[in-house]
Amino acid sequence: MILDGLVRLACLRASCSSARSAPVRPSRPLYAKGKHAVKFCLFLPGRGLPAVPSLLSARALGQIAALAEDAGFDGFALDEHPAAPESWRTMGDGHDAIDPFVGLAAVAAATRSAQLITGLAVAPFRNPFLTAKAAATLDVLSEGRCVLGLGCGYLEDEFAALGVDFAERNELFDEALEVIRLAWSGEPVDYTGRHFTARGIRSLPTPHAGREIPIWIGGNSRRALRRAAVNGCGWVSMPHRRGAAVSRRSAPMESLADLRTLIARLEESAGEAGRCGERREIMHPLGVIGVANSARKEIEILAEAGVTWVSVVDVPNDYDDAARMIDRFGAEIIAPSR
Repeated sequence: MILDGLVRLACLRASCSSARSAPVRPSRPLYAKGKHAVKFCLFLPGRGLPAVPSLLSARALGQIAALAEDAGFDGFALDEHPAAPESWRTMGDGHDAIDPFVGLAAVAAATRSAQLITGLAVAPFRNPFLTAKAAATLDVLSEGRCVLGLGCGYLEDEFAALGVDFAERNELFDEALEVIRLAWSGEPVDYTGRHFTARGIRSLPTPHAGREIPIWIGGNSRRALRRAAVNGCGWVSMPHRRGAAVSRRSAPMESLADLRTLIARLEESAGEAGRCGERREIMHPLGVIGVANSARKEIEILAEAGVTWVSVVDVPNDYDDAARMIDRFGAEIIAPSR
């Protein structure tokens, strides 16, 4: 889902180096539209090819997350590919992924307040009661820090490996949205799904302190944007080159113009649903819209376009590599805005 070379360590170093003057406290928040300052999400290690074993432990993930939280990152994300086709893994945007719920639970134990974001869990892959249980458990254990980011999925071979009909993915997604919220109510649920029947099913624990876990919906298609506007409280953009967007049945996302077009569609759908003017989170990755060697400038442009969360994707070589990027990004990009 991530464009070739998206925000690799070298790019971040170049971006940060262009902004190395002494931090000056701004009279208004940097990277902000109105009074809401942009927040920062770090995609945690686990995507690299080949994998770096020293980064794939609860201790390593926890240390990286704690360091990033201290550096100013507001949230952490992991995506989901339980059965990735080898042909995709080894192409430009292919990658590995650890289970997002398990990985974020390890991060929860090492952090204090950062949001724990599934970015994205693929709703059609599993029975919605399982998704509801995993998210509620993470939310309880983290004392209310889970954000359930959901996507529809786009790799047909991955659906086949999991025994899920790719052609049903949209209907399964819509069904999951309904059932997950019913399960979180803590009340007995009666529901006849496309492939399951629930009679008097009760799912406990419910989310922390009786809250409803925020649901952010990913995808660039008109259908995904409608879902985010009507049924979600956030939207996650998906970088797709134009050629790949066609095969993935999605809209392209590789420029500022693309981003603005999709945000306009999101707001149009919100207006049609009577939700115009409501605050809605929008997460977009750094390094897509083509602002060379200036992370600060790019973030300012994204904020003006309506982005509220900027995600940072890095593929470190080892722990020290990850720590250097986090320290530098925090000091030179995040700190001046706080």
